[in-house]
Amino acid sequence: MKLKRFLSGILATTAAFGCMATMTACETSHPEVTITLEFQGETYELDYTLYRKIAPATVAHFLALAEKGYYDGLCVHDYDGTRMYTGGYEYDASADDKLKEQKYFELVKTYENFPTTVYKDENKTQPTYTLYGEFYDNSKFNVENGEKKESFGSLTMYYTDKSDCTEKVMLDHPEAGEWKGRDYADNSATSLFFISLTQEEKTNTNYCTFAELDEDSVDALTELQTELEEYASDAANVLSVTKTVDSNDPYVSDHNKKATYELLAEPLIIKKVEVKKF
Repeated sequence: MKLKRFLSGILATTAAFGCMATMTACETSHPEVTITLEFQGETYELDYTLYRKIAPATVAHFLALAEKGYYDGLCVHDYDGTRMYTGGYEYDASADDKLKEQKYFELVKTYENFPTTVYKDENKTQPTYTLYGEFYDNSKFNVENGEKKESFGSLTMYYTDKSDCTEKVMLDHPEAGEWKGRDYADNSATSLFFISLTQEEKTNTNYCTFAELDEDSVDALTELQTELEEYASDAANVLSVTKTVDSNDPYVSDHNKKATYELLAEPLIIKKVEVKKF
């Protein structure tokens, strides 16, 4: 009996190390992450449940970036009171516009086993390193297992408007089948996402909501929201910053497109995105 227990312990330990060594070996339907935010010296821990069956490509993409530490140290670069946009910039106090762009395409090309779902060519030899858009407006994508609505604290993958982009791509995804010549504009998400601050649930047909805030973190986000609203009520605390977007995206023709952000003068920083369960 002792021998059996000893062997069982060894097997359990081996399995645990196997799970830590590879994401795919121990995938679950509902991965879990913790996002730690810092604002004015206070930290806020937000726990999330992700929905792999609803948005498998999006969840895999987000987890891969989180595991690589991609998001750690970035800031919320755009705050409008209802959403907090992040995933693209560091706060740089020495820069005139206070933002330093994260070089997404340069970084992800160095990541081993990075999940790819969008390709430049039909033979799938040239990955774009962008993400298949798992939302209805992407050629009426059908979510077989239901869909998540944007709600308080939810996470939604975001992409900049590329409606003027005419590039076509090949997709590798169960829902995509063998459809060819799909619009790159709808399959161009990289690392941007937003945290919703809306109190009412609403359906997004042009972005993919893939994670919900756990109930035990609602108070933390509510507290942070209160602090942000009070801070942003003073116009001097909000900087209007105009940045060139998609300058590093090799698949768009306009590399001089501009976007204007509402940046908090006191930065809201992502200290860490930690994967707790795959």
